Amino acid sequence: MKYIKRNGFMLSNMTLGTGQIGMPYGIANTTGWPSLEQSVDMLQFTLENGVTSLDTARGYGESEERIGKFLSGPKFSGSMPYITTKLRIELGKPRQGGVVLSPGELDELAKLSIAQYDQWKKTVMDTVELSLSQLGLSKVNCIMLHDPIEMLAGGSVLAGVMGELVTKGYTDEVGASVYHPAEVDAMLQYDEYSATQMPLNLFDQKMIHSGSLKKLKKKDYVVFIRSVFLQGVFFLDPDNLDDPLLIEHAAPHIRTLRQLAHDEGVSIAQLAISFVRDTEGVTSLVLGCETKEQITENVKLMNGPAISAKTMEAARTAFPNLAYEEIMTVLRRPKT
Repeated sequence: MKYIKRNGFMLSNMTLGTGQIGMPYGIANTTGWPSLEQSVDMLQFTLENGVTSLDTARGYGESEERIGKFLSGPKFSGSMPYITTKLRIELGKPRQGGVVLSPGELDELAKLSIAQYDQWKKTVMDTVELSLSQLGLSKVNCIMLHDPIEMLAGGSVLAGVMGELVTKGYTDEVGASVYHPAEVDAMLQYDEYSATQMPLNLFDQKMIHSGSLKKLKKKDYVVFIRSVFLQGVFFLDPDNLDDPLLIEHAAPHIRTLRQLAHDEGVSIAQLAISFVRDTEGVTSLVLGCETKEQITENVKLMNGPAISAKTMEAARTAFPNLAYEEIMTVLRRPKT
């Protein structure tokens, strides 16, 4: 496991994503939602295996509460982990997948931003205090806006509100979760932000090709990467899919992915991890788990080999016509 020192904390290049601890999650989840006891055991096991970073959010069901029970319970000992949580100010209905607002919508929201300062500040402070209460902490390492639309619409006013979380001692740094390069460019306008989380995987490389990761590195952002396995899509059997969208838009590319891994002599999981882990500008990979066995496997993958320069280059050019949003349409459907 590799680490960087961030605001006095040793931050591992693997972060445990705790969405699965707080609620059922993921298209490939076959083990179900862990119990509280199982969740506490997983959190303890994670820290014992060298992972020092936990990612949570107000929107992750019971995640914050369960982390808090672990941290205040008998199974926690040693150094406090690096904790990131995320919030929404409920500006409106969340935009699935970070769909960008139209210029007209943004203009209308911008007109309201000054008038909304007091309400936004109250909402942010109240939400963060609730998160801290659930976690049993007075401070966390990082707090982000969960919906990039709110970051865009809130502009400098909301950035100022988020910055107050640092000056008031609630956190060391603030930022926003993003989906698109345009959102990165918008975020970089505001000096208050220094952290972000974004999707990046073999099927979704827009943050690489757009130069967004290099811009963030230049600004010394901490960059958390989610969706490394595309919620388990990489591990689906392309010959046994029943969803028409996945058959058309995922199956051919899963076959290509399998061939790349075969040619490199590694598993699909190792190819996916090594590709993202070794991409310039990436700080930590947010990997969710439902069992201790999955944690063990993910730690092993994080400590696994780099892929060859030839395969790295091939992976960056192998999926140019992939209809990513069609695949995401399936992943966004409510889990039944």
